[in-house]
Amino acid sequence: MDDRLQEVERAATRWMQAWVALDRATLDDSLAEDFTLTVSAFPTRPMTRQAWLDTCDRYRCSRFAYRDVQVRPIGDGLAAMSSIAEQEAELDGHDRSGAFWLTDLWRREDDGKWRVFARFSGYPEPSRASAEALASLRES
Repeated sequence: MDDRLQEVERAATRWMQAWVALDRATLDDSLAEDFTLTVSAFPTRPMTRQAWLDTCDRYRCSRFAYRDVQVRPIGDGLAAMSSIAEQEAELDGHDRSGAFWLTDLWRREDDGKWRVFARFSGYPEPSRASAEALASLRES
């Protein structure tokens, strides 16, 4: 992985570590001004940057880890990062722990920092026969 793609992965890790630590300055610095979060349960109702930041007091994460990370350049100063994220968290007393399939879109901004401008979140597909058949296509 080239340096800029490693920078994106480091920025993503820094962002989520700040969420666990409730490090408001780093959370604020990690998000682009036009950030949105779209979750699979409500795909037509993206959450704005400010709404996401405001939710951090109520949506508390005690453990977060990325796995199966892939970062791909998608243009000059743009990158897409997909991953499975495992977290222990709760929102207003409701358990939000588990694994999530995430796709994050990152942009290198004028100050040279990578900031996330979109996150799409859903549940990973179970490894069923149909998924295995799809996976075998890339091996041929």
